[in-house]
Amino acid sequence: MAGKFGTLSALVLGLLVASQSARAADENRMAYGAGMVTCAEWQKYRATGDKPATLQLQAWLDGFLSGFNMGSDIDFISPKPTSVAYYAWIDNYCAQNPLNHVATAALALKNELTARTHN
Repeated sequence: MAGKFGTLSALVLGLLVASQSARAADENRMAYGAGMVTCAEWQKYRATGDKPATLQLQAWLDGFLSGFNMGSDIDFISPKPTSVAYYAWIDNYCAQNPLNHVATAALALKNELTARTHN
């Protein structure tokens, strides 16, 4: 019984840690997951070749943009440039804003893509 309780406690603790949140700047909404790391961490993972962390962040970004796109009245990611272009955009944003969360960078990218769609 104690083993099950310990496992359950570890699982709950892990979920609590994984669900750190931050407010998305312009939308005043919550975002969860890998996007809560700072831009400085994004840069570190990309620069050091930390493939698992980089892939997790890239997958989070892809899901963030896809989710916004699916819930939007406009298709702001079609025609879609390669994901590499999105990651490079985030690289540039994060170089200028190392203390911001990746979620904030993703929101800025979404806003830029939306603005381009309207032009």
